[in-house]
Amino acid sequence: MALVDSGADYSIFPTEVADDLKLDLMKSPIWKFSGTTGCLQEARLADVSLAILQENDEGYSFEVKTTCAFCDSFKFAGGVLLGQNGFFSQFKAVFHQPKNSFEIEPHAA
Repeated sequence: MALVDSGADYSIFPTEVADDLKLDLMKSPIWKFSGTTGCLQEARLADVSLAILQENDEGYSFEVKTTCAFCDSFKFAGGVLLGQNGFFSQFKAVFHQPKNSFEIEPHAA
């Protein structure tokens, strides 16, 4: 589960997710950001694949290769933020605020 955040530059995950995926971030570029804690934070950028599940969670609707940020100090109740670079940049997004929902579809290649 994740929160879509059109104000986030990158999709941001706690570093524990990179550990679970066995990603080696030691040589990954550093990205500095602020906003989730009010303080400057550092994250490591890594290329990954994101899978978007179908509504019934029985399979993938889409899978995209993208760059995400992984941060030791990232603490967010939703666990993950999906941001502009790598998420919104990969999809056409339509928000239905009265229904508290949104739809995405991949950009045509």
